[in-house]
Amino acid sequence: MLANSPGLVIADYAQLIEDVRAIVRYELHCAPAAHASPPTTPADELLSIREAATMLGVTVQTVHEWKRRGLLKYHKLGSRSYLKRADVLAALQGQQRTMKAGKGAGHV
Repeated sequence: MLANSPGLVIADYAQLIEDVRAIVRYELHCAPAAHASPPTTPADELLSIREAATMLGVTVQTVHEWKRRGLLKYHKLGSRSYLKRADVLAALQGQQRTMKAGKGAGHV
């Protein structure tokens, strides 16, 4: 490239722009998997309060109460609360309901 030849500089600049455009197109359309973030594991998946309540078999109000009492760890994103699936599963294992013999239960 000659410094005294402005036509050559402009042509090289135009070629550079086209090369950059081609690279960007390739990166956006042909190679998205190479730059994708690693998938989250199911244990790291965040659940809404409603999803956690369904999984635990309790009401939404109960989940909020357990959060307030510190029985469930939660994470705030904006104004919403989310719970990690692993924490909900741990609470589910720790809070297993046992069948109690009531008045109507037959005693042997």
